[in-house]
Amino acid sequence: MGSTIAIATPTSGRSKLGVLFWIAFVWLLVVLFMALFGWLLPLDDPTRINPADKFLPVFSDGHFLGTDQLGRDMLARIVDGAKISVFLSLTTVFVGITVGGLIGTTVGYFGGKTEAVAMATVNIMLSFPALVILLGVVAMAGQTLKVLTIVFCVLAIPGYTRFARASTLTIKQNDWVVASKMIGAKTPRLIFRVLMPNVMLTLITFGLLAVGGVIVAEGVIAFLGFGVPPPQATWGSMIADGNRAFADDVLHVAIVPATTMFLTILSLNLVGDGMRRHFQVRDAQI
Repeated sequence: MGSTIAIATPTSGRSKLGVLFWIAFVWLLVVLFMALFGWLLPLDDPTRINPADKFLPVFSDGHFLGTDQLGRDMLARIVDGAKISVFLSLTTVFVGITVGGLIGTTVGYFGGKTEAVAMATVNIMLSFPALVILLGVVAMAGQTLKVLTIVFCVLAIPGYTRFARASTLTIKQNDWVVASKMIGAKTPRLIFRVLMPNVMLTLITFGLLAVGGVIVAEGVIAFLGFGVPPPQATWGSMIADGNRAFADDVLHVAIVPATTMFLTILSLNLVGDGMRRHFQVRDAQI
């Protein structure tokens, strides 16, 4: 049985985005603002340890989201952790869309042995467990944001290549693409001016969902102790700290970052689904 891929097709009637879409969109803007301009907010130092304020509950005076086991302000750490999640996820998706999109569109356009070799390589890369590769590389190369970013980007390229190639195979059969060939359009123009803009609609919709996957993956490796090392806050490491705080019957240390991650991923799904309906992206068989 073939797998499915979303293909963007131009149509005149577009569905309304709805209230949930805009609520989710606003939440994503808040997260983006925290990542880019969080340092402008009047918050405590996210790394400042104050044992006297250990495990203060949510809505405490001076600590809106409470404090953790070291007395660090949870709101300040949520804002600081947004930098890692946003940078890592957006960089991964950008590299996947640009590099994977270009490779997939090119091999899908040319076909033949070039396509066969490229897709065989992609399938081999996709057959390896991504989490195992990620943990192995991080364990050998070190727990730094640079290493994590490079590994995430490399692991993302095969998936985007496969999606772009499948989208190209469908789009290049359209009459307006055939007409461009017949009037003498050069290959670079066909790839970059005709095919790529249409393939990008598919990849961007897929990329919004993939951003959530990257955030979850970063949270998992941070929970396992392989993420960006302290004192840098990440949502995954905060959840890990909260898991250890359960022994002291303290719940908010884990619930606050987990809820933030949940709302962000839910918002990405809602926005991605809204764009999918709005731009009339349909499913096609690979």
